[in-house]
Amino acid sequence: MNFSSIEKKLQKGRTPLAICVPEEADALQAAKEAEESGAVKTILVGNREKILTLIQQYTPGFQPEIVNTDSDEAAAKKCVELVKTGDAKALMKGTVSTPVFLKALLNSETGIKKGALLSHVFVFEWEGKFRFVTDGGMIPQPTLQEKKEILLNALWLARSYSIENPKVAVISAVETVNEKIQSTVDAAAIVAMGEKKEFGNCLINGPFALDNAISVEAAHHKGIFSEVAGQADILLCPDIDTGNILGKSILYFTNFRSGGLLIGAQVPVVMLSRSDTKQVRLDSIKLALSAGL
Repeated sequence: MNFSSIEKKLQKGRTPLAICVPEEADALQAAKEAEESGAVKTILVGNREKILTLIQQYTPGFQPEIVNTDSDEAAAKKCVELVKTGDAKALMKGTVSTPVFLKALLNSETGIKKGALLSHVFVFEWEGKFRFVTDGGMIPQPTLQEKKEILLNALWLARSYSIENPKVAVISAVETVNEKIQSTVDAAAIVAMGEKKEFGNCLINGPFALDNAISVEAAHHKGIFSEVAGQADILLCPDIDTGNILGKSILYFTNFRSGGLLIGAQVPVVMLSRSDTKQVRLDSIKLALSAGL
């Protein structure tokens, strides 16, 4: 599965996407391009006057549905309501602050949290297929249980793109278990969980240094032979620093198409950095809309 294949799926219909407070040029331009492709019906939620002014300035001719709200808090709440009523099949964060946006999603009574936690999955296309890096955006120092939930979220996303038996590399700095390096201890525990089928149909190995997870030659050179070594679909990172730096290194040092999603809510959520390009925003929208199709 890659961007070309999901774009073919998206041509089948117009999936509704709610964008929370889209008061920036890149978000509007990405939304306009997605709608013009026939893949998405955009619902812009926020201050109608501000949104219309920005449309006239940056995306003339764009005629999305606009739901007027009088505050960012009200916009976030309305976006959640649109998901719960089935009127939106995916969400995208605009210029609304992250705390306000997440508060609405995670509200214990009115929110749309589905899993044990929300985690970020960075998706990039390399050698013709999707690869996944997690978590680089939500959980600073995940516990072993949180790593389990992070992996379950990533596995759900990979399977939603028809990767039926995902290969998971649990990343650390070294390839052997060392009690002084907690990430290696956790890696061994996660591998043991995988052997007990706690993650369903997948292959999990680790700890792996990054080179052994993505290069068969590097893995074999170090005497590492497995179905995962050098062929990982999912890179499970030890902490948010590793996941964030790895994701942004791919984003800025390569020309790989990529995007990012929050997983663990009732629908995929696009939540990007303000510095992300229009193309990254557009590809993230495509990823969100195609998950599960």
